[in-house]
Formats: sequence, C-alpha cells, structure tokens
Amino acid sequence: MTGQEYVPHFAAMAHDPIDTLGKATRHNMLVKAECSCGNVRYCRSADLMMVYGGGVDPLKLKFDCNRCKPQIKITLLEVHPEHLPKRLMVHKPTKIDGKVVWHTERFRG
Repeated sequence: MTGQEYVPHFAAMAHDPIDTLGKATRHNMLVKAECSCGNVRYCRSADLMMVYGGGVDPLKLKFDCNRCKPQIKITLLEVHPEHLPKRLMVHKPTKIDGKVVWHTERFRG
C-alpha cells in the first residue's frame, strides 16, 4: 500500500448493495483497502475481477499490509465521471503461473 494522503472525490452509492466484483465493475467502482496504520491501496474492481472472478464478494478479499499485520478495512468507491481523480495510483493484480503479482499504475478512469 502507498502512504499517499490523497482523497479523491467520490459520489455516494444510490443503488442496490454491491456484493460481487462483477456488480462493482458494472458501476466502474474502485476497491479501497485501508490499514489501521494509515496505509491505503486503491484497486479497480475490473482488475480484481479478472484475477479473482466476478462472483467474489469484494468486501471479503484478503489484502495485507507491508508495514504491519492488522485487519484491513475494505470499502467500495464509485467514481463520478465528472470528478475523476488526477493523481491516484491504483494497484493492478495479474496472475502469472498461478501466482498473483501486483503492479502500480496511474488511475485513468
């Protein structure tokens, strides 16, 4: 997770509860993993869905912190198209030889 203190502007969710990565992807959502030590990681739901599958509950994904070993709080964030964050870095998982490898890239919406 990165230690950046950037808080993008997000719209409040006004639809049925999102309980799968597939539904989160249809709403173009980000998954925010936040550690109690202040470490935060943002991931596109579409990237997570490609690795873990569309039927997985995003709130039950397992993330760890490279600073400590606490319980991680997961939040779904819906990005409003008119208020896209400019400097947000997202973490993208890819599966290589059965192992999940993470890459960091700039969020483009």
